[in-house]
Amino acid sequence: MRSDRSVHVCWLWRALVVGIVGLSVVGAAGQEGRQRATSSQSVEKPDYNRVFAMDRVHELRITIPAERFDEMQRDLARIGRGRGRGFGPGGLPAPPPFGMADAAALQEAVIACGGKTVDAECSVRGVGGRCATGPDDSLACRILQGPGRGGFAGPAPAFGQPERMAVRVSVRSSGRTWANVRMRYKGNSSLMGATATGNGKVPFRLEFGSDEPSNRTQSFFGFRKLTFSSNFADDSQLREVLATEVLRYRGIPAARAAFYGVFVDSGDGAKYWGLYTIVEDPADGAMLDAQLGGRRGNLYRPEGPGASWTRFEPTSFEKKTNEDGADFTDVIAAIDALHSDMDYGAAWRARLERVFDVELFLRWLAVNTAIENWDTYGAMAHNYYLYGDPAQGGRLRWIPWDHNMSFGAGPGGGRGFPPGGRGGPARFGRRSQDVLHRDVGSEWPLISRILSDPVYAARYRVHLRDALGGLMAPDAVAQRVRELHQLIAPAVIGPRGELKTHTTVSSEEAFRDSADALLKSITLRRERIQTALAESEQ
Repeated sequence: MRSDRSVHVCWLWRALVVGIVGLSVVGAAGQEGRQRATSSQSVEKPDYNRVFAMDRVHELRITIPAERFDEMQRDLARIGRGRGRGFGPGGLPAPPPFGMADAAALQEAVIACGGKTVDAECSVRGVGGRCATGPDDSLACRILQGPGRGGFAGPAPAFGQPERMAVRVSVRSSGRTWANVRMRYKGNSSLMGATATGNGKVPFRLEFGSDEPSNRTQSFFGFRKLTFSSNFADDSQLREVLATEVLRYRGIPAARAAFYGVFVDSGDGAKYWGLYTIVEDPADGAMLDAQLGGRRGNLYRPEGPGASWTRFEPTSFEKKTNEDGADFTDVIAAIDALHSDMDYGAAWRARLERVFDVELFLRWLAVNTAIENWDTYGAMAHNYYLYGDPAQGGRLRWIPWDHNMSFGAGPGGGRGFPPGGRGGPARFGRRSQDVLHRDVGSEWPLISRILSDPVYAARYRVHLRDALGGLMAPDAVAQRVRELHQLIAPAVIGPRGELKTHTTVSSEEAFRDSADALLKSITLRRERIQTALAESEQ
């Protein structure tokens, strides 16, 4: 990376981001060089081939009125007014004194060294360091200089951050311009990290259509709501795209994703905000039409205690469609069936399968294990959707979400983190080793109860073996990783690459080495799974 690029990224613990409800409806034409709101009354079909084409890095330009941008920045700055947290001995973040959220202090240092080796460069909240062996043999970022030596007043991660303010912007891409688009920053830890480091590459959402008469028919080539991920904690910038490709290859509904170079003019000319991964919103409806049985069913975005399936809590199952209906009978029926008497296995399986697509869940669990994605069910009670699929009589089906922590990123990379075994993040490392999920406790009943059934356990092993083939076969995944890496390289490093003020890679060298590091993690995971499967057959 050029000398005016910096090595600074803050890797913070992930928290759930609440999506925005919408229907994929109509858009309209615009001409090159002319700005106007789309207002066609005809329905514009979602153009997946255009919006999610994978043969290029797309370009998208956003214009934000200066005064509105200033308001967004003031709103964003409020995120950083949390409780400070210092660094401990040797420059490592101080061990958390209590609670799952505070465990992020040490986790930041571990995530910063995900996929790296001892003595590799790293950074925590913009403070430079090198990877060293930390607690419980974890590889963690040891701070060498700057405020980390004496303490750093950074924000503590928190769940349930209020939704950020939205402003009206104009958007230009592929020769068309859209006016009156709503833009808001998204995220939780990623936003706090950007605020703490002054990093301008922040995740955001764009809402092209709304219930307002002037915007009711507007869409971005058929998509009304889109998410722009900043690829934080990912030197390769590939994990989200690669994971969703692998999932869809195995027939698992997963949001489409693609690469976009984003330029923003907030009053002083266009500035390159960096390479983003654009992800479709399941609640937009297009994905439900394309990969499931249409958009008429109940779509839930679970988060919180009830999202673990230990019990039903209505506040843990936010509705993203059919919001006006307070009917949760589909979720209640599935949780009741899961916890019903298992003494008669066939009867228990039949009851559960009537209300929940167990086969899809087993297939997802196998692929998710193969891609080593820890930031989801089984470690965290978030990052998935449930859909009452009309094509299956309303039976609930699993939709995975958010995969930037896959393929060995962070503490899921097989290192124990952190010590203590108090639940939550402390169990990521050990759970990562347990690819057959034999040690999963009752706090994750969808895994523990389903895999305690010998029929389902056998089906899981079949899916796990299959998950190592196809796009995850050694030659296929190596080719795909290198293709994608080469595709995005000019948008990340070099003369047209990310600026030091807007980047989520720790260095040019780290990006150049990231394809090899990613493939090494995949190889190690494959070997671990093959060993476990062989031992299970003895």
